Amino acid sequence: MLFTPHARAALRDDGFTAADALNCILTGEIVEDQFDLRYERVKYVIYGDSLAEDEMGLIARWDDVDAVAIITAYRLGVENYD
Repeated sequence: MLFTPHARAALRDDGFTAADALNCILTGEIVEDQFDLRYERVKYVIYGDSLAEDEMGLIARWDDVDAVAIITAYRLGVENYD
């Protein structure tokens, strides 16, 4: 799993770790896919839980070496749900 500098800062700012991001992927689900015009590939919005069971979201995509690249992360709030 790879992290952009923005993703590392976003995790830190919300009190999450790389282990929380992994847990989010393992416990979560893809709630939306989007086409990323900059990288010309699909990126995924994932909602799941941190290790402390706080709800969090990630945006991730496959990178050029078939690893998951985390683009950003955030703490979920009521405004994130439809």
